[in-house]
Amino acid sequence: MARIMGIQMLRMSQADVLPFDYEQYGKEITAFFTTAQKRSQDASLTDQVDFAPALRAAQRLEAAGKTLQSTLQDIPQNASSVNAALLKAERALLTDGLPNRPFFRHAIFAPGEYTGYAAVVIPGVNEAIDQKDTARLRIQLKAATSAVERAAQLLESAR
Repeated sequence: MARIMGIQMLRMSQADVLPFDYEQYGKEITAFFTTAQKRSQDASLTDQVDFAPALRAAQRLEAAGKTLQSTLQDIPQNASSVNAALLKAERALLTDGLPNRPFFRHAIFAPGEYTGYAAVVIPGVNEAIDQKDTARLRIQLKAATSAVERAAQLLESAR
């Protein structure tokens, strides 16, 4: 793991623009929300919860990432402002904290509440589905959607 992290740090330190791929990230977040929507249907929670805004937000992030990637084919003159936007976009994915664990703030990835350190995707949403808690699911889905929207907006403004 130290070797992988070292190589990643070297790559990032030598790059003019940080090697973040928000197009792929958006695709994966869309898949996470789609899977959560299916899980909520299986748990009979979908009638009360609308996943459409979350899916639109993830698709917006994907489109913003794709547009940004296409504009970065050549080394941009404003590399420092693009890097700042990329960092802000990642920070935009933070929330006020997960239920029962306010110290975990990332809307997309966090250790599971009952999995030790094993990662859970869109943890607030998936854990609410596991608990069959519709009110919590609505709140967590809104928080995750807002986080993805903020990240997409920052990437759109980075052009």
